[in-house]
Amino acid sequence: MQQLAKDPYRPIMHFTPPFGWMNDPNGLVYINNEYHLFYQYYPYANKWGPMHWGHAVSADLRNWQHLPPALVPDEKGMCFSGSAIVDWCNTSGLFDNESQPGVLAFYTACIGHDDGRDSEQMQSLAYSKDGGFSWNKLADNPILPNPGLKDFRDPKVIWHEQSQHWIMVVTEGQEVGFYRSSDLNHWEKTSNFGLNEGKHDEMPWECPDLFPILLEGSKVCYWVLIVGVQRCSHAGGSGTQYFIGQFDGERFINHHDAQTVLWLDYGKDYYAAQTWSDVENGCRTSIAWMSNWLYANDVPTQAWRSAMSAPRDLKLSETQSGLRLLSSLPKQWLNERNTIISQDKTLNAGDSFAIFQNYHAGILDGMLYLGRGSSISISPLGNECLTYNIERNENNIIITTSRKVGDDGEDNYTDMFSHESSLTIPDSDLLQFTLIIDRCSSELFLQDGEYCFTDLSFSLEVSSIEFCCSTGKGVLESLKFFE
Repeated sequence: MQQLAKDPYRPIMHFTPPFGWMNDPNGLVYINNEYHLFYQYYPYANKWGPMHWGHAVSADLRNWQHLPPALVPDEKGMCFSGSAIVDWCNTSGLFDNESQPGVLAFYTACIGHDDGRDSEQMQSLAYSKDGGFSWNKLADNPILPNPGLKDFRDPKVIWHEQSQHWIMVVTEGQEVGFYRSSDLNHWEKTSNFGLNEGKHDEMPWECPDLFPILLEGSKVCYWVLIVGVQRCSHAGGSGTQYFIGQFDGERFINHHDAQTVLWLDYGKDYYAAQTWSDVENGCRTSIAWMSNWLYANDVPTQAWRSAMSAPRDLKLSETQSGLRLLSSLPKQWLNERNTIISQDKTLNAGDSFAIFQNYHAGILDGMLYLGRGSSISISPLGNECLTYNIERNENNIIITTSRKVGDDGEDNYTDMFSHESSLTIPDSDLLQFTLIIDRCSSELFLQDGEYCFTDLSFSLEVSSIEFCCSTGKGVLESLKFFE
C-alpha cells in the first residue's frame, strides 16, 4: 500500500482502491491461505457509478495486492453486492477435476432505467475455476428472478449443516428473505424476517450476513444476522445493526425483543459489514465500508474515494448488557506491531498529555481509570476535528463523539459531516480501550470491543494523540503505542 500513500488523506493501514470509487465489501472468501476482498467499485471516477466488483487479495489482512475487476456490467445489468463461497463438493456441477478449488460468487444483477422506472434487481451467479482469480458469469442467469419487488438484492449464501441445504439471505425492502437450495441453482423461499424488528427508516435494509457463532466459553451455538440501515444509525445516516438468535435452516428467531437494537459500531462511518467465508477454524473476521451515504460522494480525497475499516475478529460474549458481539483486531495485525512507547500517566483536572508526536498511523492500547464525577477527552488526531469525551457520573459512563470539518483550507464538503452523538454504557472502574488511528480515520474500541466508534476525520494537521482531564481525576495505565 505504500506506493499509493502519497495523497495526504490516503490511509496507510486501511484498504483503499488504487483509484476510482469504492463502497460495500462483498464476496469475502478465504482460498489457499489468502483472503479475497471484493468490493463495489467504479474505476472511472471518484463518485458512484455503474457498479463493478473490485478485487484484491492478502495473506495477512494488512498488505493487499490489487487485481483487475472481477465482475463488470453487461447487458444483464450492473454487478451489485453479494457473497462468495468455495464449492468444496461441486454441488453446482460446474467443477470437474479442477486443480484449484471451485469458487462461486452470488451477486445482484441490476438493470437501471433512465426513464424513471424502478431498476430491475435479480440474483445471479459467477464462477471461478482458478481459485478466485478469473471469473465467468453463468449463461442462464439469473438463478433467482425478481418476484416483483422494488428492492431485492445483496445475496449472502452459506451452507447450513443441520438441514443439509445452502441458504441465501436477500434484502427485500424493509426485511430479509430466506431461500434454500440443494444444488445452488434452484431456490425456494422459506421465510422472511425483520419487518417489525430492529431499526428502520425510509430506505431499504441492505447487505445481510448470516453465520453461526459459539458463545464464548461454552458449546452453545447462536446465529447472528447482520443488516445495514441507510439513514437511521446511532450517529445518523448509514450504520450496521445485528440480531442474535436461532436459525433452523428455514427461519430466523430473534433472541431479543423486537424493539432491541444492537449496533456493531456507534460511530458515523461503519457500514455494510461482511464476514469472510471458508476461514479455517470457523473464525468470524469482518470488514466494513468506512463511510456514510450522507456524504460519501463529497469527502475531500483526490483520485480515489472511500476506505475499508480495520478488519475485526468477532466473538459472542455475555456482558453486563446481555449477549453482545465483541470486536478485536485479528492476530495478523497484532503480530506485526512494534512498541514505540509504553507508560502510565495520571491526569488531574486541567492536565493534558500527548502520547506521541508526528505519527502517520498507529494503534494505542491501554486502560483508563476514571473517578466518579471525572471527565477525560481524547483527541486521536491531535486537534479539535474529532474528540471523544468520556464522563463518569454516579451511575453510568457517557461517551460523546464530536466531529467537525477541518479548517485547513479544504472545502466544506457537506454540512452532514459535522455531528455530535452520545452513548451511555454501564458504569465500570476501568475502561479497556484500543484506538486505531490512520491519516483520515479513528476507530475506538472500548471494553474489549463491546462498544466501537468508527469516524472519518479529514485534517492535514495530524500531530499527536491528546488526553485532557477537565474534571476529577483519570489514570492511564499500560499505555502502548504501536506505529
